[in-house]
Amino acid sequence: MKVLKFAILGCGHIATKMAAAVKKLEKSGMGVEAYAVASRSLEKAQKFAAEYGFNRAYGSYEELAQDPDVDLIYIATPHSEHYSNALLCLKHNKNLLVEKAFTANALMASEVVALAEEKGVFLSEAMWTRFLPAVQMVKDWIAARKIGMVESVEADFSMPLSHIERLKNPALAGGALLDLGIYSLTFADIFLTDEEIGGIANHIVQTNTRCVKFHTGVDATDWIDLEYANGQVAHLKTSMVSPLKNEGVIYGTEGFIRVQNLNDMVEIQLFDVAGTLMESVKPPCIENCYEYEVLGCKAALEKGLKECPEMPHAKTMQIMTQMDGLRAAWGVSFPFELSPAQVWDRSGDKSFLEIFDIETGESKLLKEFDRVIEAPNWSADGKFLTYNSEGRIYKIEIATGAVAEVPSHFVDNCNNDHVLDPDGSGLYVSHHTREDGLSRIYKIFFDGRMPELITPLAPSYLHGITADGMTLAYCAERNGEYDVYTIPAVGGNEKQLTTAFGLNDGPEYDCDGEYIWFNSVRTGRMQAWRMRADGSEQTQMTFDAHWNTWFPHISPDRTKVVMLAYHERDVRPGEHVPNKNVELRLMTGNDETGWSQPRTILKLFGGQGTINVNSWAPDSKRFAFVRYAKK
Repeated sequence: MKVLKFAILGCGHIATKMAAAVKKLEKSGMGVEAYAVASRSLEKAQKFAAEYGFNRAYGSYEELAQDPDVDLIYIATPHSEHYSNALLCLKHNKNLLVEKAFTANALMASEVVALAEEKGVFLSEAMWTRFLPAVQMVKDWIAARKIGMVESVEADFSMPLSHIERLKNPALAGGALLDLGIYSLTFADIFLTDEEIGGIANHIVQTNTRCVKFHTGVDATDWIDLEYANGQVAHLKTSMVSPLKNEGVIYGTEGFIRVQNLNDMVEIQLFDVAGTLMESVKPPCIENCYEYEVLGCKAALEKGLKECPEMPHAKTMQIMTQMDGLRAAWGVSFPFELSPAQVWDRSGDKSFLEIFDIETGESKLLKEFDRVIEAPNWSADGKFLTYNSEGRIYKIEIATGAVAEVPSHFVDNCNNDHVLDPDGSGLYVSHHTREDGLSRIYKIFFDGRMPELITPLAPSYLHGITADGMTLAYCAERNGEYDVYTIPAVGGNEKQLTTAFGLNDGPEYDCDGEYIWFNSVRTGRMQAWRMRADGSEQTQMTFDAHWNTWFPHISPDRTKVVMLAYHERDVRPGEHVPNKNVELRLMTGNDETGWSQPRTILKLFGGQGTINVNSWAPDSKRFAFVRYAKK
């Protein structure tokens, strides 16, 4: 590759560190040129360029993005601005290195990643720690069993920074987590999550956390305890009000490794089980260690890659999602985000149960409700629909509109995951039990018999049943991961069918029981998938770059699939929430002729509850759904 023309967008403190590193690489003849800088002030950009030896200075970010000679732009603005800055640069097809935290939340991050992938340009998060030579040195010590088997990690990155306006301001995505805590999370992730158990990546199964908030509402001090699938644990802390501490320790059965400075790892030390220092190494540093991520990007670009192996897009999304979850647990949100309470407030919703005709493309209102109803499910004889509302299951006669509650006794907290037994005796439902509030699958009966428990293990969310009524398919959380499982309809041992990282949900058999359709976030965006009934041949069926696709419902004649789609700006990839503008999409075809791309057949206000379970009519010409409106 020719010399990499490197540009910096933003001329704040972090930009000075990168500028010094880039200039050192240039002077050392390492194939990097300190090419251009940009600020919202031309005077500031010119001063910065002169001080650090960059060739060009721009007084706007737009001008830099339009420069045809720039090979890679480093976004060095506050992380509250990364999203808009990245979209601007991607609009002009620029390769990007975006300072951590990548964006303020996972929703913004997913949009940036999707756009970069669609345009085919290079994109990486500038988590410089992952590029350091010290990381491999520590991994080599661990692999050589110099501390035996790794059991736990401790990390603390704290620094009194609350006097800095950006860090205490919620509007600027302030707080300790995104600036400092991300290093503690990364330290644990590098040395624990990268390990594999039987070919499956180690993953977090439990998180315990608390925080003390600053008076402005951002997180000031955070404690995070993580438990992993193989029994390892991580004890993490970060603070923007505590005295300086920047250290990580990896504990093994025969010793421990201490890392001075989580961010740049200036020294690594090996101790035996008695605490005796056995080895100490100060890893190489060309300038200030920022240079390694530049060299990593250069190597990736020369290979034609669109992301760095050291910091792939999937890892960025994983950490961003993890930080979103932590902030949600603390009740910390930013003004430009909707709080979970706002998203889930359905107190003013009216519901409209409708039937869509595939041949005419028209929708017919069956009944209007002055409350939330969800998940219509069509009976095998075509005469009635069932739905859930306020914890109970109801049936509505299609011909007359008459509504009757299905007797369910103590099963009175049903969610929108339920299917009809093909024999007409009742329904299998997901019910949140009083004991622990977790969802378990029960069978309830039209004749009023007492409900029967099917899945003692929880949480379990039902979605599919075979045409013979013998087997159920459902989404369940086991050991911190949501995957697809099956179980005999009479109860028994469950079988796990998916192992991919992230949410695997909505499993549903086709009428022959040959395939299970489901949705999975494994590629970074929720998409429709299909697999054989035994879990083999897992195949992605939709490839929407900017939409999250949920609940693919296969018609009885196996030639049509209807699904729900959220735009990327409305939900994070793994979110299925109410009160959103969504689309219903239709995919047609078969395995012999192939499947079409999904096309939009209806736009509506809905989401959670609109079409959670298979609602196709027996004739495969109509399906039922629910749209909503605020009172």
